[in-house]
Amino acid sequence: MVLKKEELKMRNLWMVLAVGLLILAWAPGAFAGCWCGNGVSDPTTNFVEGQVWPGDTAATTWMDFIYTTDGTDPHSSGTAQTETGTFYQFAGNNDWYQAWLTASSGDLVKWFMRAQSADAEVCESDDYEFVSGVAPTTPPNLVGDCESELGVISDWQNADELSKMWDPDEDGVFEVTLTATDDFSGAGYQVVGVSGQWDPKYPGDSNIPISFTAGEDVTFYLDTNAQVGWSPESNAVYDSKLIAQTHTWAAVGDWQGWDPASSETEMTDIGGGIFCYVHHFDAGGTFRYKCAADDGWGLQCGANGFGSNCDTWYFDVSGDQCVGFFLDSNTGRIMVDFTTGPSAAEAKSWGSIKSLYK
Repeated sequence: MVLKKEELKMRNLWMVLAVGLLILAWAPGAFAGCWCGNGVSDPTTNFVEGQVWPGDTAATTWMDFIYTTDGTDPHSSGTAQTETGTFYQFAGNNDWYQAWLTASSGDLVKWFMRAQSADAEVCESDDYEFVSGVAPTTPPNLVGDCESELGVISDWQNADELSKMWDPDEDGVFEVTLTATDDFSGAGYQVVGVSGQWDPKYPGDSNIPISFTAGEDVTFYLDTNAQVGWSPESNAVYDSKLIAQTHTWAAVGDWQGWDPASSETEMTDIGGGIFCYVHHFDAGGTFRYKCAADDGWGLQCGANGFGSNCDTWYFDVSGDQCVGFFLDSNTGRIMVDFTTGPSAAEAKSWGSIKSLYK
């Protein structure tokens, strides 16, 4: 269909009018009312901050923090106090209101914000609370290539609520369980020590390999407990898939040609997921050690724990002696030991070695 010149003019006029109405709808004053929320606090200084949207270009008429320091409901408690604080206005009507409260260390402070916009509409924020004088605990966070297959919005999200790790038993082991939304196989994940930050990151030098299928529940762990003599001593990262799987492990290093498929340096499971291999060195020197799984390099365990390209443990041999290499396959820790292996002149049974690590 071909429109005539007059019809084109009329259609264009209606389009201009429609655009004009949209502009009027979004003009200042159309945003009547107000909104407040996004409360944050620093319990160690009793500093609190809230965000307000006045609703139009005029300044907010007023905004207060209403709070209690005895844990009672600030909406109804007779002990509620009001702090007027300081209001900061910025472009775009994204404005901030700040206050410093008076509380003693250990007080349970509950608070909310109430504001009134220039057109006299009143709004309230959500309720917030904190314990005065106690810094909030920021949990570790799972990150990696596999996050999007675990329901996280995208990969390498270091502050997503879904992938934060918690210590439910207060035993020093943080964890998070996620249900896979898709299949994944590869060098998949690490853990950042503080949610929202990138440092520290464990294991640090390489991602930990993992495979899972859609619908499968996978639990990830960060063990912050110290295991003296082992490496990593603390902050070992592992997952439920690693715990459930059975692998063969070989002790590898420059002293055996870096051969992950060596049957001579295959480690023995001496119980409880602890693997051991004892090697006799004819001469002294500085050497390196880590473990490799299943005759290949896809899954390793080194001085920084599980990974796809782990750090090695450097150790010195003084001379003609035997050295014990150990792996805790439960948490991904390794150890080099000079005290339990048989010397060159002394034979020692496997039973006597195993008994020391059971």
